[in-house]
Parts: sequence; structure tokens; C-alpha cells
Amino acid sequence: MWADAVMFSIKSTAPSFVGGDSWASDVGPRPSPQAGAAPIQPLRRADVVTQQPVPGTNSPEYEDVVTEPGDTDEEWAEKQAAYTAALAAHNAAEQQDADSMAAFDAALETERQKVDRIAIAGRVPVNVLGAQPGDYIVPVQDGAGIKGIPVRKVDLTHSQYLDAVGRVISIEPDGRAYVMVKAV
Repeated sequence: MWADAVMFSIKSTAPSFVGGDSWASDVGPRPSPQAGAAPIQPLRRADVVTQQPVPGTNSPEYEDVVTEPGDTDEEWAEKQAAYTAALAAHNAAEQQDADSMAAFDAALETERQKVDRIAIAGRVPVNVLGAQPGDYIVPVQDGAGIKGIPVRKVDLTHSQYLDAVGRVISIEPDGRAYVMVKAV
């Protein structure tokens, strides 16, 4: 409200820096993912076969001998079943993580909507059209409220300079001014 104003700042939905930002303390900390790493698909262990000389033969003859047996069909089926169960549990945990994060983000946005976040430093876009780089954004009365207008440096009064909230550094593609916030 213009009549209640003592000083001016930029209200922003995405300030670079804010001060005293404790509005989300009731939401609690961001949830940590619980799913962990995805299970690794098992490989079927094959028989290890080596060639050994056949006893009792004059000229050396060799035969294949299984020195380390691989997975039996039953063992392989157990490995596949265990992997399938672990993958299902992992997918369920990932979905629970996603649901928890979505609920947290929704609660955070609900709380954010309740406060005016004021940019105290940095750069932010402002809803001021018609500005040029180098212009100052000066607050003016808009009915009972306040709006910002661009004022060229050569036209700026000392009083306007003291009230200015920032200086235009560029123009956004949608025509809004991008402002370097003036620290008070």
C-alpha cells in the first residue's frame, strides 16, 4: 500500500538472494531418497570346463572335464526370482520416493504462496515494460498500491534515485526488464 510505504524493494517469485527466509520451516526438511541403487540383473554362472589327459592312452588324448559346475536350472530360477522380487521392491521404493517428493514440493509451494519474497540483492526480472538497459526502476503510486516505472538516468531526480529499487541490465524476451537489485 502506497500510504503505508516506508521504503521500497522488489517482490519476486524467484529472487537470487533473500533474507530471513524461514517461511518453510513448518514443512520440514526435504525427504531423502530411500530406494537406493537398482538391483543388478544376475548372470547365469556357466560350467568351467578344462581339458585333461585321458588315463591309459599311449598317444595323449584329452577329454573335457567340468572343474567348476555352473548354475543348475533350479539355482538359475532362484536367482531370477530373487532379482524379480528385488526389482519390484526397488521400483515400489522409487515410486514412494517420487510420491514423498511430490507431496513435499506441493506443501512447500503452498507455504511459499503465503509470503512475499523480497529480493535484497542479485538480479531478477520485474513486471515493468518499456524500459531500456541503464534505466532505473522507480516506485510510483498506482491507486492505493505501488508499481514500478522506468526512468532514464538523465531524467532521474535525487528523490527518485533514493527510492529506486534497481537498474535495468537487460530486457527479457517477453519485454520485461531484468534488474540488478539496488541494496539499501
